[in-house]
Amino acid sequence: MTTHDPRLATPAWRAVRRLVLDRDLGLCQIRGPHCSKWATCVDHIVDRADGGDMFDPANLRAACRSCNGWRSAQRTNVRRGWRYRTGVASYESRL
Repeated sequence: MTTHDPRLATPAWRAVRRLVLDRDLGLCQIRGPHCSKWATCVDHIVDRADGGDMFDPANLRAACRSCNGWRSAQRTNVRRGWRYRTGVASYESRL
């Protein structure tokens, strides 16, 4: 997310965030490729942009910073329709 959501600075969000981190025992629930295992973030399972509830603990899970960023990048790339190259394009020299 490029802009800061003011709801993330409210006491209600801090309480829900703490509840989710405690519920998941401070362990990352995503377990991505570079997972540190120790959760410091909370990930929305159904992204807010896709209609996911911001404050529903059932839509939240504990995540390490690496996994939270990785999942966010995946969702953004899918939403934008980006495709990654799997090879190098052919190149013809002008010489």
